[in-house]
Amino acid sequence: MEDRFEPEVCLIQLASQETVALIDPFLTLDLAPIWELVADPQVETVVHAGKEDLALCVQHTGRIPQNIFDVQVAAGFVGLDYPLSLQKLIQSTLHLRLHKAKTLTDWRRRPLSESQLQYGADDVAHLLEVRGKLMSRLERRGRVDWAMEEMKRFEVESLYSRVGEDKLRRLKGTASMKGQQLAVVRELLRWRDELAEELNRPARVVLKDHLLVEIARLGSTSSSDIRDLRGLNMNDRNVRALGQAVGSAMALPPDQWPEPKPREAEPPREEVLIALATAVIRSYCLDYGLAYSLVAKKSSIQDLIRHRSVGRPEGAGPVELLVGWRAATVGALLDDVLAGRRTVRVESVNGHPVVHVTDANDDQDGGLSAC
Repeated sequence: MEDRFEPEVCLIQLASQETVALIDPFLTLDLAPIWELVADPQVETVVHAGKEDLALCVQHTGRIPQNIFDVQVAAGFVGLDYPLSLQKLIQSTLHLRLHKAKTLTDWRRRPLSESQLQYGADDVAHLLEVRGKLMSRLERRGRVDWAMEEMKRFEVESLYSRVGEDKLRRLKGTASMKGQQLAVVRELLRWRDELAEELNRPARVVLKDHLLVEIARLGSTSSSDIRDLRGLNMNDRNVRALGQAVGSAMALPPDQWPEPKPREAEPPREEVLIALATAVIRSYCLDYGLAYSLVAKKSSIQDLIRHRSVGRPEGAGPVELLVGWRAATVGALLDDVLAGRRTVRVESVNGHPVVHVTDANDDQDGGLSAC
């Protein structure tokens, strides 16, 4: 369950070729062997959208998951949407319709009903068969290596690490803030996490992000001013403590204020290039049965364009679209377009606009290299 400060394991669902097992973690059981299996490179663990579940392995053992096959990721390589719900994925691959009527159930309650147990079993009962169907499709398309490369990300420790100072940079509404306001935001984030842990509630439930940002803008330590904010649901003791946290941050000298994040406005010409590159990649994905959301995001497209136009800052990491299977497909394609080796044209096919990429010196399609 994710309505706690730390996610709580309420039911463990396992399946093999022979059986499905539901394990009640509320009983006095040693669960270490389960987590050890997930971290064993000799055992393939099949999951659906498994990042949050796999993080529990790191939390309980300190070890990183190994040999993971995520059916949601694999689906994105064989012409299905990404992300795709398990219900829709089973329907697409096995032509079975699951009845998902327990998505909002309270899994902490005991005893679990027969329908809850059936729901829990259905979540894993078909995973291995779905994995087999998707692997066959990957093999037919020659994309097994692509999928395995993408799933290696589950073996990277940083995927499961908690965001620390970066919370301040990523919080919506802080881009225009400077100096003292940022100091207040930083202190309120720290204070909120402490209170959330004390109450065992998610931090954003204890104090919503937009209220935290508004309190920092307000810059008032007054309980009445804070209490006047619409949507604040907090007792008087915590409101007073919140005001004290604001006061502590505002008392900091300027040399202890966070540095404001540099604003990176997109130049108009860059916006045009991003739009062009996005259209090219989306068309490519439609033509070759790849899920666009798996292949690229705006930041990775922007990263490639800046890399090619102004170079790579010293110490910066690799350009995602120029690494691995992405480099061999859309990365190479965009490189050619940006360098003028290929051109883009739009024509109408059956009344719909279609993007074509051709060799710059050829009137015919440029033969895009894709499986």
